[in-house]
Amino acid sequence: MNIDKLSNFSKKTFLVVCDIGIITSSIILAYFLRLEKIYFFNGIEIEVFLIHFVIFFLVFYFTGIYRIVLRYFDNYSILKIIKSLLIFQAILILTNFLLYQVYYMPRSISFISPILIGIMLLLQRVVMNYVISINKAKNIPKNKILIFGINNSTVSLLKNIRQSRVYGNVEGFVDTKNQYKKRDISGIRILKNSNLIEDIKKYKISEIILGPGSITRQQKEILLESLSSLNIRIISMDQIDTYLPNLIHKNAESDINFYDIINRPQIKNNTNKIFKLIRNKNVVVTGGGGSIGGELCKQILSFKPKKLIILDSSEINLFNILNILKKEKNYSSQIIKIVLGDCSDKQFLFQKFRNIDIDYIYHTAAYKHVGFGEDNPYSIIKNNIFGTKYILDLASLKKIRNFIFISTDKAVNPKNMLGYTKKFGEDLVRHYYNQNKSKLDSKFTIVRFGNVIGSSGSVIPIFLNQVKNKGPLTVTHKKVERYFMSIPEAVELVLHTSSFEVNRLNVYAINMGKQIKIMDIAKRIIILSGYTIKSPKNPKGDISIKIIGLKKGEKISEEISLGENLTKTTHSKILLCLEKNNSKLKKGYIKKIDYILKKNKIDIDEVKKTLFT
Repeated sequence: MNIDKLSNFSKKTFLVVCDIGIITSSIILAYFLRLEKIYFFNGIEIEVFLIHFVIFFLVFYFTGIYRIVLRYFDNYSILKIIKSLLIFQAILILTNFLLYQVYYMPRSISFISPILIGIMLLLQRVVMNYVISINKAKNIPKNKILIFGINNSTVSLLKNIRQSRVYGNVEGFVDTKNQYKKRDISGIRILKNSNLIEDIKKYKISEIILGPGSITRQQKEILLESLSSLNIRIISMDQIDTYLPNLIHKNAESDINFYDIINRPQIKNNTNKIFKLIRNKNVVVTGGGGSIGGELCKQILSFKPKKLIILDSSEINLFNILNILKKEKNYSSQIIKIVLGDCSDKQFLFQKFRNIDIDYIYHTAAYKHVGFGEDNPYSIIKNNIFGTKYILDLASLKKIRNFIFISTDKAVNPKNMLGYTKKFGEDLVRHYYNQNKSKLDSKFTIVRFGNVIGSSGSVIPIFLNQVKNKGPLTVTHKKVERYFMSIPEAVELVLHTSSFEVNRLNVYAINMGKQIKIMDIAKRIIILSGYTIKSPKNPKGDISIKIIGLKKGEKISEEISLGENLTKTTHSKILLCLEKNNSKLKKGYIKKIDYILKKNKIDIDEVKKTLFT
């Protein structure tokens, strides 16, 4: 039985039942020791048992013994139980003295039975603590630790790591001063410094923590050099006061699961169709260094494309995604082609891709931050509208099989520049389909989804960073709510949509479940991080939540489609949007927008009027 998985009530009931058995056994044993004869229930007055039970449970209730968490049973807990037992013994002796005419119990029993109860009870608690520790140890991560140096600081570190098992398991201490031979500390072996490499391999060590004063700087350099090929983390613990809080905080952070935050399981998919779609194809991903584009590149590579061309305007983004892909099983420099350039530069696109065959284009390149878009309309229009137009021009020129446009829920009834430009991008895709449907055998796919966890500007990474800095967590409005999905989930569903054979122009919405209040997300992150929420009702809490007001163009809730015009597909998480194929584009629209952009000052209202009147 895994005691640690029981409810609090079940745990306390279990302890009470055990204690009843301990008290009963102790009374019988006390009579045997006193009278040298075994007495059972028929030889001991029932009042003796009742008096023991009543006094014992009243004392233990008021002294809070049953509130002790057995997982953290320590010397303080033992001392607290001993104090309670002394109170119990004193009351028992007094009661026996006052009521000796009511029932018979030798006075020596009042001294012997509490001692026996104490021995059995403490032994039982220690055993239960050990059982719980063993169960916990089964789930300890593979992180195996060696601690350099033996002093108060490193021994204190051992205790903290043991109480926060999620970090790892200490396999041994390294005696850097050769003071101890064939000894251990709290059950942890002491190893010789001279056998370090052999011991690291023997115990599969993954991390070394250098205690304060354990080795000199020169010795540290030698150590780093000798371990350079073993892929072992080496951490210096200069001061226990600063290291331990960081260690404990790291534990709290690493224990947070994104699916715990949004309170739902991870979406699982069958990828056979995607594999058939991508295998041996030439695929272009625009914005391939971004959060969505990067995950697309990672997943597309796993499906063995002939070529994966990654287009991005950021050197650092391309550098980062290339390093990530190099770690993937199917990576090959013959498959990956990096292209540094701007989607909104038509001349560059046509020149660069002149001799490159393309089957599919996944167009993710876009500015996606609502606030930045409101403050920088020129940049977001140039990137999101002109970039989309010129990529579509390229798709038409290269006669690609499928063009997949990554849109957003903000394109539905837009209230901000991001929404307007992405909505216009959708209309551009429709327009190109209408213009070329008789000439090309191409598919055009539009995919809309809401917030993804971990993307640039996503609220959850912001909250995690704010928790790291001890808050406050900033929420724009108490009622604001959003859809949430992880980046890998969203990208896999995007790839599924491109494998569908429905129409040559399709608009899909990802079924992201119910919208979740951002306020609830903030509260869950604080609690899952091991902190309490600071509020007027709890002024002594750890981290507060601050309402800062809605940003310009921000909506209370998001819509995923126009009206209720959604129909199911073969995938439960993907919905087909049955919208009219009406792009609403006026003749000369691009020239008109280009003219607006060249003005000294951009009039947002004029842009909106031009886009959607």
